[in-house]
Amino acid sequence: MKKNRAKIIIILLFIIGAVYALYPTYRSQSLKSEEDSFGNSPQDSIKKVQWENENGAALKDADAKAIKLGLDLRGGVYVTEEVNVLRFIDEQALQKDDIFQQVLDATQKEAATSENPVVPMFVANFDKIAKPKGKSLANYFYFSDAGNGDDASIQAALQKGADEAVDRAIEIIRNRIDQFGLTDPTIQKEGTQRIIIELPGVGDPTQVHQLLEGTAQLEFRLLKDPQIVKSVLDRIDQHLRGDTTLTKIAGIDTAKTDTSNVASATPVETAKKQDTSKAEASKKDTSAKAATAAVSPADSAARADSIAEIGMTQQQKYEHFVKMHPFTALISKNANPQTGTIYVTEQDRQTIKNILDRPDVKPLYGDEMAFMFSRPIPGQNHENFYQLYFLNGQPELTGKVITDARADVDPNSGKPEVTMQMDDEGTRVWRRVTHANIGHQVAIVLDSVVYSAPVVQSEIPNGNSQITGIGDMNEANLLKIILKGGSLPAPVSIIQESVIGPSLGADSIAKGTSSIIWSLLVVLIFMAFYYITGGMVADLAVLINILFLAAVLATFGATLTLPGMAGVVLTVGIAVDANVLIYERVREELSLGKSLKLALDDGYRRAFPPIFDGHLTAFFSGVILYSFGTGEVQGFAVTLMIGVAASLFTAIVITRVIFDILMERNPELIKFG
Repeated sequence: MKKNRAKIIIILLFIIGAVYALYPTYRSQSLKSEEDSFGNSPQDSIKKVQWENENGAALKDADAKAIKLGLDLRGGVYVTEEVNVLRFIDEQALQKDDIFQQVLDATQKEAATSENPVVPMFVANFDKIAKPKGKSLANYFYFSDAGNGDDASIQAALQKGADEAVDRAIEIIRNRIDQFGLTDPTIQKEGTQRIIIELPGVGDPTQVHQLLEGTAQLEFRLLKDPQIVKSVLDRIDQHLRGDTTLTKIAGIDTAKTDTSNVASATPVETAKKQDTSKAEASKKDTSAKAATAAVSPADSAARADSIAEIGMTQQQKYEHFVKMHPFTALISKNANPQTGTIYVTEQDRQTIKNILDRPDVKPLYGDEMAFMFSRPIPGQNHENFYQLYFLNGQPELTGKVITDARADVDPNSGKPEVTMQMDDEGTRVWRRVTHANIGHQVAIVLDSVVYSAPVVQSEIPNGNSQITGIGDMNEANLLKIILKGGSLPAPVSIIQESVIGPSLGADSIAKGTSSIIWSLLVVLIFMAFYYITGGMVADLAVLINILFLAAVLATFGATLTLPGMAGVVLTVGIAVDANVLIYERVREELSLGKSLKLALDDGYRRAFPPIFDGHLTAFFSGVILYSFGTGEVQGFAVTLMIGVAASLFTAIVITRVIFDILMERNPELIKFG
């Protein structure tokens, strides 16, 4: 016992360390069970948020240290993304003209059918189209690190910027995914502009799209002055007069239109009831009412040119208004006279966007004013409505000033909100903006969608602001992640996606676990039956071997895949095989008439070289598989290497210590069948 004291201490330390390493896995599963116990009711949603605030850090820490399951076991999403390098090149250009656009169009057409790097492709098209016309890259680009500014230097600078854009996109995506709570994603670069992403445990591809593709262009814009709104709308109306198609859309068949019905906007009232927070915010905004009053068809018809409308009926006045103001009539078809808010249907929203994007219409408002819509508001018959906002052409602030963001529940309304904190520069500008616009609305815009437009009640001196009007806590968390993760340096698009359902992952886990348990039981029973005491010692060594294997997987953050579970089964076989070699050698020594102690010494000594050689070759096989394999092959190789190393330790060291202890205390118990 005394001579093995050091070995016993080492073995106990290893076992205690393994249990300690596996505790986070147990803790993670316990916390996830608690989290999943909450329902979908508003009360449960609030309780879940409170629970996440209290236990979120503990769950994240436990997940980071727990055994990670691969995509084939947990289910999830496999995504191939492509960074839009051509868009990046476009944004780097200091000036653009028709020639530059021709180069872009030619490169875009070629890139659609080619997987070659975009920058050399762009330069080749530039040489073909722009150079014969006397242009050089220096006419459009400037980089401080582009040497003497020749085309070769600028191309190198563009390529360097494109590579950095892809690398930054990977880091930002990784940051977003980490904040999303996924501690074991696989993110790697493929080629020059593609990113491969595996997200185990994710079941909603829609959230993945928003998480991976969202550019998070956050802006704070003031609502436009009503008089300027009216002036801009008058210019657009004057330009579009005589457009019979637009007049018909705006008038909804003027021969049958009843102005009272137009003004009542019954569907919008329904939408308003379903989104009371937006309606209440609108009631506080007197400037918005004034802007809407300037374009309301009913009010405008009543106050229209009195000379032109003398003797007209109310119906005729409205028809005249539609002809004279087709665009204003279109956007105000569903104006709410009580709140002064303008709503449009999905169809009209798209029509309005198409009109505003027309080359002949854009110069009429340009940078002077921006037309933006809210998130969809449910109406009757599953029809969505959108609130229209008239905003300043340029934002007062952008999301670059955001240093932190947090999703929470407003204690007063019980609705989700996102709280943001700004840096020093943002705080200074925000203080000035809020001080100068008390009583006015400031729209919070994310990716050209107005999330809310709160009224400035007082100066905000500390840069702390809230985004409200968010659907649920999942959306609030997603918005928080995008804001904290930062903007992508170039747009990314998902070009390939496959979803592995959680049922398939659960089935794989069940079958894999079942195979391990049954193989383990059969081996343990056989060893105990065939080798008696030696078999029981070998069984204990096999169980400790599996414990060590799981602990190492957790400690080093390795991912357990379905082939990895096959590696566990193979490890059990290797561990048993080592003990079989030792026991058969001991039995040979006993048959020669040697004492039990001498037979054990000679058996372990003579069995060690073949056991070591076999384990070493198996380990190097795992190294080769891991080095040259990918995905599932690597998963198998990882468990094989860990299992082989643990098997050698348990078969040679642990079993020998146990036999030494038995020899000192009860040698008559030792039997090898």
